[in-house]
Amino acid sequence: MESYNPALEGVRNVDERGAFLPVVRVSDLIEKLSKELDLRVLAGASGTDRLLRVSDINRPGLALAGYLDYFAFDRVQVLGNTETHYMEQLDDDVLQKRVESIFAYDVPCFVVSRGLAPVPALLSMAEDKGVPMLGSSCTTAEVISRIIVFLADEFVPQEWVHGVVMDVYGVGVLLLGKPGVGKSEAALDLVERGHRLVADDTVIIKRRRGNLLFAECSPMIGHHMEIRGLGIIDVTGIFGAGAVRDAKRVGLVMELEPWDETREYDRLGIEEETCTILGVEVPKRTIPVSPGRNMAIIIEVAALNQRLKEMGVHAARDLDKKLIEQMRRAARLDDE
Repeated sequence: MESYNPALEGVRNVDERGAFLPVVRVSDLIEKLSKELDLRVLAGASGTDRLLRVSDINRPGLALAGYLDYFAFDRVQVLGNTETHYMEQLDDDVLQKRVESIFAYDVPCFVVSRGLAPVPALLSMAEDKGVPMLGSSCTTAEVISRIIVFLADEFVPQEWVHGVVMDVYGVGVLLLGKPGVGKSEAALDLVERGHRLVADDTVIIKRRRGNLLFAECSPMIGHHMEIRGLGIIDVTGIFGAGAVRDAKRVGLVMELEPWDETREYDRLGIEEETCTILGVEVPKRTIPVSPGRNMAIIIEVAALNQRLKEMGVHAARDLDKKLIEQMRRAARLDDE
């Protein structure tokens, strides 16, 4: 299982489980929320590559008042009516000192809400220091809520894995295996049979809402597939928008491997195999691949079987119980 993310090169954040947490640039915030929050750069445009490392915001009222002992400088600083009007009432010398003391910290950016005009001292210092000063016409509450939601989604623990994810009968199936084992070919067969591709080759796995894993496609690769001997194909262009989806909860991992004659594969399915991704255990099946095996049908049946298990129906265990009970009845009759 790989956990390398090119976006994290040179900058590493990890959570308590050791999972990588991405870093977000101010430019990402501007790009994603510019329309929703009517964001525009008022000053400090040269610093839009500054990094956001915390999924929260701060209102620097106390810092403007001169209290910096617990200044949460590493967060997005939101300036609303209170902060803006307070600065307008300060003497020029006092205001300049307060602004300089705040910019002595490595602040990632400021966002001014309600279409308010920041005081000239703040704009000038932001431009000189290269700290983005963003303006929004939205209310302070709207600015805060949307930024928090955006950052919370961006900062979820994640891994990048080499594999394929399909939505098969409503079950998110993650196909793993060595290159050339046939993951993409099986996925292509599944798409042809009406199932939907989530991601091929590079899969982003994110842990959301506690212990739920969601798979997404790489923004760069999108819904393209590499088929050996054929090359790169555009699944959306060939099969239509109904053949793809951008994200899906992972409910089953299937590892494809070349058939090994020396290995004893599970033939009953009584014992549950799992794998751990981002600290979360996920049901797993190891499927041997050999010429003549219809992998698409096997994956379909595995997905349907997983749905039954989630509903409390475990066919292998139920059959095993019936057989054991029948043998017990037969033993009692022999004793009599």
